[in-house]
Amino acid sequence: MEHVAREIKLNITGRVKTQELLARHTSFKIGGPADLYLEPENVTELAYVLTYLQSEGISYYILGNGTNLLVHDQGFRGAVICLAGQFREFTFSDLSVNAGAAVPLALLAQRATALGRTGLSFAAGIPGTVGGALVMNAGAHGHSLADQLVDAQILTGDMAVHIYQPEELELRYRKSNISPNDVVCAVTLRLEAGDKDDLERQSRDDLTFRRSRQPRQPNAGSIFKNPPGDAAGRLIEAVGLKGHRVGGAMISDIHANFIVNCQQATAQDVMALIATARREVAQQFGIKMELEIQLLGY
Repeated sequence: MEHVAREIKLNITGRVKTQELLARHTSFKIGGPADLYLEPENVTELAYVLTYLQSEGISYYILGNGTNLLVHDQGFRGAVICLAGQFREFTFSDLSVNAGAAVPLALLAQRATALGRTGLSFAAGIPGTVGGALVMNAGAHGHSLADQLVDAQILTGDMAVHIYQPEELELRYRKSNISPNDVVCAVTLRLEAGDKDDLERQSRDDLTFRRSRQPRQPNAGSIFKNPPGDAAGRLIEAVGLKGHRVGGAMISDIHANFIVNCQQATAQDVMALIATARREVAQQFGIKMELEIQLLGY
């Protein structure tokens, strides 16, 4: 892997590392090393990196802010790609914004509010990047990214960027049809004119509401998707698992659909809690819990 890193380092301006500990790049603060860690800074570098990795048969994963990710304790045998440079840029026009995939969604919402533009207020407290938010159609307060999407610029297997309309992506609750082999490069989002003071007040209220109902310890957000007509947190609490602990991980005593890293938790600790919650909810309610977080290295 060290030889691979030297070869790639000659061809991209962004960082290249070997054996990079992924706990440094996830909100859970859990996870072993990746064999390679790469930061391409533009589409040309990204296409080069992907072409190289594919030709060498090296597995890869596109990492955003790592806010909905659990990495195996042994890490990932492959390359982790974290978009940098141009992918972190965004430009507002009158009633729209074009944002690179690596832009934090909450930052984009904050800037829109400061400009008196509405449409992204729901995202003020959502962690993660624009690209990851599109792939999972992130949302809150009854709204989602799909509501504002004009188009998405996606690098596909032919190593060219294609423009996709919202209906082509089949955006639905925490899902899209974006292939794991495709990479979101940027999105264009629709905005509306609004009152800046009202927007700032609403944003503060939404953040206060979110923070009062979610744990502050390291976590990866909602562990499970809400089943139709119900809430995962309610089900987990109903089976008596709120506050249940394995090793350094605990099902939050604030919101039962969160697992927190309360004392140097391992991925194994978290997976044990996930298995317990799934088993108990299935036994008592007959409901199969579907993960909302992503797993890497499993």
